[in-house]
Amino acid sequence: MLTIPGGASGSISGSNLCVHVFLFQQYLINNPYTMNLLESDEILKRNDKITSFVLVNPDRVDDDDVDIFVVKSPGPPPFTHHNETKASSLDEPAEKSQDANLGSKPSATIRSMTQLCDTCYNALNYFGYHANLHKTKGEEAMEGLPAACLLHNGAKTLQDGEDGRCHLCVFLMANLRVKRLAMESIDESNIEMCWQSGPAPKRLHFALTHRGHPRAAKNYWNILKLQIWPFSEFDKALFGMTEGKGMERHPTTESEQTRDNALEWLKRCQTNEDGKHNQCNSAASRDWLPTRLLDVKSAIETSMVKLVTPLDTPRDFEQEREYITLSHCWGKWGASQLPVLTTGNIAERLREGVSISLLPKTFADAIKAASWFKVRWLWIDSLCILQDSKEDWQRESIMMYDVYKNALLNISADDSPDGRFGCFRNRDPLAVLPMNISFNGQESWKFWLTPDTHAVFDSITKSSLAKRGWVFQERQLSRRVLHFTSHELMWECCAEAPYFASETFPGGTPFKSVFNGNPKFQTRTKLNVAPDTSPELYKAWNTIYKEYSGKIFSHVQDRLVALSGLAQEFEVALPDDTYLAGIWRSTIPQSLLWQSSGDSSPVGSTGSYIAPTWSWLSIAGPVSPSALDYSGSTYSLVDIVDATTTPVFPAKPTASLKDASITMRCFMRPVEVRPDYEKKPWYMLAMGGGKTHKLSIKEEDGTEAFCVSNFHSDAFDFSFDIEWDQDMENGPDVVAGYFVPLIMRKPTEYESLCIRGLLVEPVGDGPKATYKRIGLLTVYGSHCQRVKYMATHSDKNEAEQKWDQLLKCLRATHESSEKLKDDKEEDSSECESSAEKEDSEERVLTEKLESLKVGESDEDRAQIDLGSIDATERLYALDGVVGSELQSMFEKLSLKEIKLI
Repeated sequence: MLTIPGGASGSISGSNLCVHVFLFQQYLINNPYTMNLLESDEILKRNDKITSFVLVNPDRVDDDDVDIFVVKSPGPPPFTHHNETKASSLDEPAEKSQDANLGSKPSATIRSMTQLCDTCYNALNYFGYHANLHKTKGEEAMEGLPAACLLHNGAKTLQDGEDGRCHLCVFLMANLRVKRLAMESIDESNIEMCWQSGPAPKRLHFALTHRGHPRAAKNYWNILKLQIWPFSEFDKALFGMTEGKGMERHPTTESEQTRDNALEWLKRCQTNEDGKHNQCNSAASRDWLPTRLLDVKSAIETSMVKLVTPLDTPRDFEQEREYITLSHCWGKWGASQLPVLTTGNIAERLREGVSISLLPKTFADAIKAASWFKVRWLWIDSLCILQDSKEDWQRESIMMYDVYKNALLNISADDSPDGRFGCFRNRDPLAVLPMNISFNGQESWKFWLTPDTHAVFDSITKSSLAKRGWVFQERQLSRRVLHFTSHELMWECCAEAPYFASETFPGGTPFKSVFNGNPKFQTRTKLNVAPDTSPELYKAWNTIYKEYSGKIFSHVQDRLVALSGLAQEFEVALPDDTYLAGIWRSTIPQSLLWQSSGDSSPVGSTGSYIAPTWSWLSIAGPVSPSALDYSGSTYSLVDIVDATTTPVFPAKPTASLKDASITMRCFMRPVEVRPDYEKKPWYMLAMGGGKTHKLSIKEEDGTEAFCVSNFHSDAFDFSFDIEWDQDMENGPDVVAGYFVPLIMRKPTEYESLCIRGLLVEPVGDGPKATYKRIGLLTVYGSHCQRVKYMATHSDKNEAEQKWDQLLKCLRATHESSEKLKDDKEEDSSECESSAEKEDSEERVLTEKLESLKVGESDEDRAQIDLGSIDATERLYALDGVVGSELQSMFEKLSLKEIKLI
C-alpha cells in the first residue's frame, strides 16, 4: 500500500495492466510531489506492463466515475472504410480487415442513427471490438491490446468533423466551448479516447495531451466523459421520446420547442403530482412585492420597458402579481456601460420607460423569456435599484431574501460574462441529442451515449456566473431556476430529491449526483422546524458557506449582506438559535475551527468593518468548515460568556456589521510555529514524512519548554490566516502567539487524544484581554500533555525524567486503545519495576492512574462522562489524581477570560 500525504493512498490492482491510484483529485492538481508519482519514465522503470492509471475523485458519483491516465501514447484505431449509407442499417453482415498489430477482427460493425466522421467511426468501432473481445475471450486475450486510441491529432480533423455534423465531434466541440479552450491550444494537442477495460464499460473518456510537453499525468487532461446508457436498462423515454413524439431538437434555444419544454417543467413543478415539490410551492407570499418592477407586457407590445412601483400603482397588481427575476454577470463592461437606474433617470423610466433597443442583449432576452410564462413583471437589479444612491442600495440589498424567495422563477444567464452576450444560443442540435450506438453480432449491447453528469453540469457550475457571490445566494433562494447555458436550457427547483431537467433529458435522469454535487440546499435539507433536524441543518449550512467562501465579489464589503438572505432562511428553521457573522451560536466552539486554504488571506483594509477575525467571513478566499461532531466523542473546553454582533441595520442582524466579539473563559499556552517550506522528494511525502514543521511550546515568560517536530505528521497540524508580504516566496518563517484549546476528542480504538484550538495574538490595551485569530493548531497524543502542563523545576534533566514518568502514568488518557494493547506487556513490566522503587504515596498514585485504564479499552475510558463535567474542567478530567511529587514538578494552565474580536 502506498500512502499519499493528505490521507490519499494507492494500490496496484489485480491485473498488471492498470494501476488504481486513489488520490484526491485536487491534491494531484495542486501538489507537484504526488504528481511526480505518475511520471511515465518513473513508472515504466518499475513495470513496463502498466498501461494506465485510474484517478479516483472522492466526490465520484459511482465506482466508474474516474479519470484515466494512459501511460503510453496510443496509436490511431485500425482504419476501416466508412460507408455512410450503412449508418441506418443494423443488420448487414460485418466485414473483416487485417491489422499488423491487432490481427484479424471484425470491421464496419458499428451502427449509429446519426452521422460519424471516419476518425470517430474507426475509434468507436475499435471500442466495440475491444469490449466484445473482452466479453467473449476474457482478460487473457487483452494482452497488448490497449483500452485507448488516438482520436484527433490537432484541431483540424475535429473542426472538419463538426462541420460535417459528426455527432461525436459535436459533443467534443460543445464541451470545449464550455471550457473556453482556444483552438490554438487544441491544434498543438492530441485528443485521445480511452475506457476502463472490460466487457461492458460504463463511460467513454476523452483526454487532451499537449504534444510539446513530456507525457505525464499533469499533461493529460480528462476533458469529457460520455455516459453509456444500455438499451436493456434505459429506453427512449429517458430522452423525451414517447409514442408519436420523436427526438427532434432545434438549432437555437430560442425555439418554440425549447419554450414548450420550459413551460412543461414549470407545470410539472406547480402541479406537484409526485408530491416532491412542496418546498417549491409553499414559500411564496402574494402579499409581498419588490419596491420596483419592469413591465414585460408593455415592453412586448410597445418596445419600451417601463418601470413600475407597486405602492404607487396598486391596481396594476390586483390580478397580476407574479414576477420573475434575472441573475446575470455585470462584468467589466457592465460596470461602466449598463443603462442602470439612477436618481437622474428614474422619473423618465417611470413615465416613459427605456427602449428595448438600448438595453443589453441579456436584458432583452430575459424579457422575451419572461413573456413565455405570461408573467407581466420582471425584476433586474441594475434597472430596479438606484445605483447612485447608497441609501437605496442598502435598503434594497437587505431585501434580497424576499425578492428571490417570492419570485415565480429565476432566469439565470449562465453563459454570459456580461450583458452583451444574451441568454439564447445558436447550437448544433446534435449537442443535445443522444447518440444511438449498436454493433453487429452484439445484439445484447446497444446503448445511448450522452455527456455524463459532470459534462452536463459544468456549463452551470463552472460558468462565469457561478463564480459570483451575489448569484450564489440568488440561485439558492429562488424556488425555481431556468438556466440558459452554452447549448441548452436546464431546469432546477427545490424538489426533495435532487431534481433537474434539460433539453437532453426533458424528464430528468437517474444521475446519482446533479450540479456536480452542489444542488440547491433545499433538495438535501427539509427546512422543517423540528429538533431532530437541527444537525442536518447545521451541516447544510456548513456546505453552503464552504461553497460561498470561494465566490468572487467586486466589493469585498458585500460578503455579509450577500449571504444575509440565506441566513434569514435558516433563522426561520432554527428559531432557538442565533446567527453570528456566518456561524450559529449553538455550534460554538466547533464552528470557530474553520480552516482557510493556502490561497486565502484576510480581507485586508477596506475602510469599513467587515467581520470579526473568528468568522470565516473575514477571509477572502475558500475556507473549509470544521466537521460538526455529534458522535459524543468531542467536547468543548471553553465557557462562552458572551457572543454579540452590532448590525448596521438593527432590523437586519444577518447583514452588515459594525462590530462583533466573543468573550470566553479558556486556557492559553504561548506557542511558536516554524513552518518547513523546503521541497522534499515525493517518496518521503508518500511515506507520511518529509516536512519538519516545528512547534515550540513556551513557558509564560517566553522561554522554550519543548520543541516538537511533526516529521511523521502525528504530532500537530496547523494553518495560518495571517497576511504576509507577497514578495516572500513561501510565507512567514515564524508565527508566534497563544494556543487556545477549544475542543478535545477522547482517545478511541485507533486514534489518540486530540486537542484543537485557535492561534491568537493580543490586540491593543484595554480592561479585558483582547485577541484576534491568526490561525488553527491541533495537537495529538502525548504532545497534548506537553501543552497542558508546565514544568516548574529549573533542572531540565530532572524535569525531563519526571516528564517521562508523567507521560507513562497518563498514557491511558492520550493513547489509542490499539497502541495501549500493543505495548501492554512491556508497559506492565516497567510499571511493576517502577512500583517496587516508589514510596507508598507514589504506589498509590500508580494504582489510581492504572484504574483509569482497566482493560485499556474505549469502554473503560467512556466510563468518565465528560458531558456531565463543566467545559472548563474537561481538559484535565481524564488525568486522574497527580501525586504530590509530580504535582510539585508540574503546573496546570490557569483559566483566563478573553475577548475575541
